Amino acid sequence: MQLERLKNKQLGSVFKPLYANEYIYVRDVLESGSLKEDSELIVFKINAKNLAFSKHRMAFHHIAQGQVNESPYMVTYCVICNSGMIMNPVVNNKMLHFYIAGAYNGMLLMADKETNSYWDHITGECISGKHKGDQLEILQSHQTLTLKEVVEEFPDCLYGKEKMNFLQKLFAKFANWKAKTTGKGFLPPGFKDSIPTTIDGRLPKMEMGIGIWEGKESKFYPSKVIKENGNYLIDKLNDKELFIYISPTTFTPAALYLKETDKVSFNEGKLIFSNGNYISGGNLYSSEGINMETDQPNQIFLRWYGFVLTFPNCKIKTETTTNI
Repeated sequence: MQLERLKNKQLGSVFKPLYANEYIYVRDVLESGSLKEDSELIVFKINAKNLAFSKHRMAFHHIAQGQVNESPYMVTYCVICNSGMIMNPVVNNKMLHFYIAGAYNGMLLMADKETNSYWDHITGECISGKHKGDQLEILQSHQTLTLKEVVEEFPDCLYGKEKMNFLQKLFAKFANWKAKTTGKGFLPPGFKDSIPTTIDGRLPKMEMGIGIWEGKESKFYPSKVIKENGNYLIDKLNDKELFIYISPTTFTPAALYLKETDKVSFNEGKLIFSNGNYISGGNLYSSEGINMETDQPNQIFLRWYGFVLTFPNCKIKTETTTNI
């Protein structure tokens, strides 16, 4: 499919990216009542500082960009396929400013204002324009936590303030309702038309799951497979033991490399291992409550079509067993 068919200047004029220049503490957001305790936030760390954006309101902005401690970042989020990443918007020592330019493979297509080059919002690869072949640095994957979890786990976390009027907030609410991951989802005409007519049929195209990749290895784990196995799985990727679980608070899958993992129980929002270690708010703690460092692969919670069109040769986890 020709890229020209996928460009849509109207999207860029309607859905304004958030160029964040004002931050408040997440705990102040909770105290103000502007978001509820169970509101989902996209959380990440930039230069030792935790930063969060409302996942609900990112359904309107799609892109948030700024700097924290003089370190630049860009958050992408496509509510249609439920995917996005955290990237460095600097290319060849120059800051680029990104906006929504259309749809590509049923996902958002972004461009930079400086050169009007077009970029993949998951891999960070430039697919057309002056920067074609260049690669944005992937900083990390999205972590989805509730507002309450962020306040408890990261009390000094900053929150990027949005600039949205009532109608824009209403649209974000509608888009989240239509695209909710617990249902069939929807594909607006522009997004639907951008999907190739022939797509890998190993799974239904709207199937939800967590896609994981590292180097040349990529694998898709359908949510229903994880649920059927007690809401967690143990697998291997690049010869490293991988632990995948569904958060009991946001119901979002997440993955981390973890050695000597065995049976898991769920209790009051925590995932507890038999040795007493536990996961809470996306963090791993020892049985004594000490925060432990973890290694995580690139990962996104999205629909099958989005992952397989990005990683055509990906594998699929089909066994409902924790045996490797």
